[in-house]
Amino acid sequence: MFTDSHCHLNFPELREQLPAILDAMAAARVGRALCICTTMEEFDEVHALARDHAHLWATVGVHPDNEDVREPSLQDLLDGAARPKVVGIGETGLDYYRLGERTLADMAWQR
Repeated sequence: MFTDSHCHLNFPELREQLPAILDAMAAARVGRALCICTTMEEFDEVHALARDHAHLWATVGVHPDNEDVREPSLQDLLDGAARPKVVGIGETGLDYYRLGERTLADMAWQR
């Protein structure tokens, strides 16, 4: 059995295909998946996926690349993390593929 540790099944282009995606996951022996929250505005939807499907779990958080979204307070994150089937705080936004020509070594000066 496999686990998908980072998916966005609530994104519109995937949500519309959810039954087929869940069937494909089962066929590929993906027995668990972690639905990642990228904005507080979508958290209820991400959490509902986890609540509604025994093999899905959720996180609460905001991707740092998102602009014009509600910034969560520490209490927002703690309250979300306390909900059933929420197993993490994040989207952490470690999307280094977006750096283009820059490398992680180039970023060392930022520490």
